[in-house]
Amino acid sequence: MDEAEVFGVLGIDSSLFEKTTNKIDSSIVGQFLEYIASQKPNIRIGLKMGFNFPVSVMGVILNVYQNCCTLKDVFKKSPLYAPAVNTICLFSNHSDERYFYHSMQVADEFSENYPIATRHIYESQYGIILQLIYALTGKHITPILVYSPYKQENTPDLLENMMQCPVRFDEPFMMIFDKEILETHITNANSEMLFLAERLILQLLDKEQQQSVSSVVRRYILQTVPGINLCLKSTARDLNMSDRTLQRKLLSENTSYQIILDDVRKELAIKYLRENISLVEISFLLGFETQSAFNKFFKKHFEKQPSVFRKNN
Repeated sequence: MDEAEVFGVLGIDSSLFEKTTNKIDSSIVGQFLEYIASQKPNIRIGLKMGFNFPVSVMGVILNVYQNCCTLKDVFKKSPLYAPAVNTICLFSNHSDERYFYHSMQVADEFSENYPIATRHIYESQYGIILQLIYALTGKHITPILVYSPYKQENTPDLLENMMQCPVRFDEPFMMIFDKEILETHITNANSEMLFLAERLILQLLDKEQQQSVSSVVRRYILQTVPGINLCLKSTARDLNMSDRTLQRKLLSENTSYQIILDDVRKELAIKYLRENISLVEISFLLGFETQSAFNKFFKKHFEKQPSVFRKNN
């Protein structure tokens, strides 16, 4: 959808969005989301977008939490930082001997005036939290149980497919994790590194002009990395097809999802190695959970360790 057209229909002054420090009234957020959802009523926009957090937003998040050592520090500070930029949602966290509980409630006035937007805000939070955890730790951490304020739509519901854990419906929003995640160490990733990554990714995206399925998949991967959903199944789902259909279409173009993913990672790896980015951070940017996994991948494709490549180039 054309952003300028939406602003025009709603009578929103687009200049508000030109400066990152401008505060946007919650009514604008509500109107915008309600309108978008009305144009695509059968799509769980919030749920899907939460799992596709932009690289630049991750940079801002990492900058905010740069002095945190563990996830415990992050969640301890989040109730202090969140209200400064988000007047719509109220976050709370607590833990017991075994579990850590992350809760959120949308402001009553907003939820009464914009019920559709409220649903998309609630559903986006699942992906945003998991992306936040991944952006800060480089680890794929999954909750053991989540609650949804809404009724189950299908069996299984899209939320169940995306969360890969049990879901209780018609319950106040909550994400429940094993308490041990709070001790997970925060990596040394930094916002400057992520903005650099975004620039390099955009350079590659600018070259993508073809409309073949393989080109669409490559573009999707470039827009998703770094992220927690780099598997065939989630890619197919976001492209509105089954994983079998996607595999079949890619095969007809003499390629596969894994080949495209490997090619994107190889191309970005070379670009990142030529910049002043640590190997740990490159591993995160390419979606590897550990540096050793990245080293193994790089040696397999280039027959040398990334540190040797960097030294010789």
